[in-house]
Amino acid sequence: MPRRGLPTPWSRAVRTGWRNPAVVIAVAAAAVLVALPATAVALFLSAAGNATLQQQTSLACEWAVGAQWQGGLPMQQRDPAVPESVGKALYDTRAKLAGQATAEVPRASAPVSTLVSGASVEAATGPPAHPEQTVVNLISRTDFQNHIQVVQRGTGPGIWLPDQFAALKNLHAGDLVTVRGGSRNDLKPSGKATAPGGGSTSTMRVAGIYRDLRSLPDQQYWCSLVGLYRGSPLSNAGTYPVALVSPDDFFHIATRDSGVQNLVESSVDTTGMTTASAPPVVAGLEHVRARTENPADPLGRAFHRFGGTEYTSSLGGMVVRADQVTTQLATTVVPMGAVGALAGLVIAAAAGSFWVDRRRAELAVLSSRGVGPFALVGKAVLEVGTIVVLGSAAGWFLARYLVAALGPSPLVTPGALAGSVLGAAAALVVTLGAIAVSSGRRITALFDARTTRRRNWPWELLPLGAALVCYFALGDDPAAGVGAAGTVARIPPRLIVVPLLLVIGLALLAARVVRFSVVRLRPVSLSRAVAFLSWRRLASAPAAAAVLIAATAIPIALSVYATTVTGSVERTLHAEGQLVVGTDVVVDLTGPARAPPGFPSSFVERYDSGTVGSTTVNVLGVDPATFTGTAFWDNLLPGPALDDLMAGLTAPGAPAGVLAGIPGTSGPTPVEINGHTVEFSVTSVAQLPGKSAGFPLMFVRRDVLTRLAGENLHHELWLRGDPGRIVPALSAAHVPVGTLSQAQDVTANGVYAAITCTFLFLTAVSVLAGAIVLVGLLLYLNSRARARRSAYLLLRRMDIGPRSHWRALLYEVGGLLATGFVAGLGFAAIAVAITSAGYDLDPAAAPGTLIAAPWSLTARLAAATLLAAVLATLAAQRAVSRARPSEVLRDTN
Repeated sequence: MPRRGLPTPWSRAVRTGWRNPAVVIAVAAAAVLVALPATAVALFLSAAGNATLQQQTSLACEWAVGAQWQGGLPMQQRDPAVPESVGKALYDTRAKLAGQATAEVPRASAPVSTLVSGASVEAATGPPAHPEQTVVNLISRTDFQNHIQVVQRGTGPGIWLPDQFAALKNLHAGDLVTVRGGSRNDLKPSGKATAPGGGSTSTMRVAGIYRDLRSLPDQQYWCSLVGLYRGSPLSNAGTYPVALVSPDDFFHIATRDSGVQNLVESSVDTTGMTTASAPPVVAGLEHVRARTENPADPLGRAFHRFGGTEYTSSLGGMVVRADQVTTQLATTVVPMGAVGALAGLVIAAAAGSFWVDRRRAELAVLSSRGVGPFALVGKAVLEVGTIVVLGSAAGWFLARYLVAALGPSPLVTPGALAGSVLGAAAALVVTLGAIAVSSGRRITALFDARTTRRRNWPWELLPLGAALVCYFALGDDPAAGVGAAGTVARIPPRLIVVPLLLVIGLALLAARVVRFSVVRLRPVSLSRAVAFLSWRRLASAPAAAAVLIAATAIPIALSVYATTVTGSVERTLHAEGQLVVGTDVVVDLTGPARAPPGFPSSFVERYDSGTVGSTTVNVLGVDPATFTGTAFWDNLLPGPALDDLMAGLTAPGAPAGVLAGIPGTSGPTPVEINGHTVEFSVTSVAQLPGKSAGFPLMFVRRDVLTRLAGENLHHELWLRGDPGRIVPALSAAHVPVGTLSQAQDVTANGVYAAITCTFLFLTAVSVLAGAIVLVGLLLYLNSRARARRSAYLLLRRMDIGPRSHWRALLYEVGGLLATGFVAGLGFAAIAVAITSAGYDLDPAAAPGTLIAAPWSLTARLAAATLLAAVLATLAAQRAVSRARPSEVLRDTN
């Protein structure tokens, strides 16, 4: 009776596939290496978009992210005959309606209301101290008492004064002050608080003294008023102290003619917010905008009846920018993911051929009984099918873990999860297809003696030619995504596509050179037995040696290139920000100060109206002894080092100066400062720290500038170090801070997020390629294990002991890996040389591209390569040392 179902070799194929550990490891590794990049693309793009959104919200003012109404609050009716709400009544109405509107917005907080005007504060008794400084910003803000640092507290209500102003006016908690109402025209940093004389006054008690907001790190609670109390960095506009009162006291002080600014704000909780969960919040905020702009709506009437009120919410623009980053990333991440998956398919194809070699005897028997190649390929697919399924699932979980742990953000959207599952399914099918095709070709080759010359075709010309075409065809503009959300910088496609194609083409070319050279060269004499043995083994399998060298060179080149570009972009951006500000933190001082300990610091004098010829220049008076260790400088900047420039300022003779921004001006040069014309010995350079674009800058000694400019100077304190530690230290040292500039703020706007994420993914692809190298190395050693065991039994009779044989293995494998390592470094250097001009994302800003050589990474890669060679050869030596003659004879038969 005939049997039903598949024949035994096929029906038992699923169980048979798990009996060979080497095949299981090779196939599972191939499935993981294909599925990992295929599934990681969707997850990484989603994480990058969410990271961009979170970065923007964390850097922005929380009130600007949510809903913010800003405008004037009228204090008197336009027409006495027409009743309308003004002053406190309108203030209360706005707060109530804003609270009702934001209650319908997901994640929105209760609104905070603020009143701002100008006022004059002076001691009510005794002679006035510093009568020229009485104007303050008079502010009332919801719950402000819980967001100030109290220095002195009184026993009752009244006005709260900052400690610097109180010390200047010799005021303490409980003192009586006279307050005269004034105006504030707007809330911009350039706005001005006024308190004209002759107005009505109120006598109030000082309720307490609090730490000046300018001497503390900025809190999110006060972020919408930072420009008001800090002013604009590096600006000459004056700032005024902040006096705090309750709403009732504010309206008691304000007059009918006072210019009062009203700010109503509601923040949005962005914790865990993603590009998928943000749209409902944005829709709610935009609905509030529509109501505010509708004059028929009560909310619109309350805010726009008098005109001039502005409603802002930046969350929608942030979501659009995050989507732009994702879109720009897709143009580079998707091709890199495809390259990673293709590299994994190479291992899958090798695993298919490896399976055929391991099952060669059985396949020969089946073929002799008339089984065709397609049936044998079906057996291969059945045997490895469950292994590929489990490997693909493992690749998905590994991608999910790696993106969460090492990616831009652990947050991913549900759509990205679904896309990654589809990617894993596609990777499973493609992996099985690659194994089927490679095993089919190998099976056919076992029974078909026909040869082909296709392997001799110059395949490397295809990627090299494509790299040449792409270099001229692809754009190199780093700006993309211009729209309502602004510009998103991106890596020009040329910087990704061209190096990938170039490295692949050069690796194929190197493989061809190696393949044809190892069989023709005889660099080792027979007298050196160990070296001769390793070379003969290489010469006996030139194709395998060439593939291993190419497979090693590609990840080394990509990793070094990605790290070089990432470091160079960051170094260039860092230098651009530092050169604009001058150092990490620059403080514009409002009075005498002592530098906080623990940071390199230098006091600098600034004079903004110097003249060289007919050109106005900014003049900085610096102390050469401390300025060199405080100011920013990079040794790759053109011209003399900063140490040499500072040494020139102290040289004997005529006063010396260093000038940037007026090319060709050097030698004895007359300079006019504060009406004094002095001849300076000028050294002209390309760039100096603290030089803004379009404004020439000149360094002179501090004592020289003080003597010439007198009191017409701005006093600055430059500090180097972590701004997160410097700002609290300034507060602890009671430094009188006017404005504070930080170099990190120059590029901290999220515009470069796509660039950072691009090379983060490229580095991950390089690490994946490194894993492919390890798997390829294991396959290389395992594929030659049978011949190595046979040879070792004979070599032992020729006085080649275990140590000598291991050295031969180390020469063989280590030589291939070392050659691939050196070739990879050379390929990376070529790629960097070709594309380095594109690393400067803002070519209009100094100093241009600064290359950051990845010495640390190169050392780690060299150590990893050496370790891989040692461990792999030790494992191979252990395997051959355990071989028995009977096993070798059985393998031979």
